[in-house]
Amino acid sequence: MNLPRSLLPSLSALQAFEASARHVSFTRAAEELNLSQGAISRQVATLEEMLGVPLFVRVRQRISLTPAGTAYVEEVRDALNRLSAATLNAVAFKGAGGPLALAILPTFGTRWLIPRLPDFS
Repeated sequence: MNLPRSLLPSLSALQAFEASARHVSFTRAAEELNLSQGAISRQVATLEEMLGVPLFVRVRQRISLTPAGTAYVEEVRDALNRLSAATLNAVAFKGAGGPLALAILPTFGTRWLIPRLPDFS
């Protein structure tokens, strides 16, 4: 079942949640993502509100994942990894098959480079 895009959480909220779960700390997640601790906390709270389920238990200065949070973070982590891999694959196509111009010494080209060119295909 696919949700309408308007009901999907933002990528930044998912990244904030995943980093918070991995570090078990909003502060460390904030350092990793170059955001403030308050911004991470707000993004996670917004995500929890959107989902209608608590993802973390907050006790004093500590957080821990709820059972729902534990299940959700695995799915989110897989989705973020797939997005990362898809992005790397798309970037890899950027220069595929185009010409490559090299400025090298003739001796280097004939003795080292040309014998190794078949290995580059």
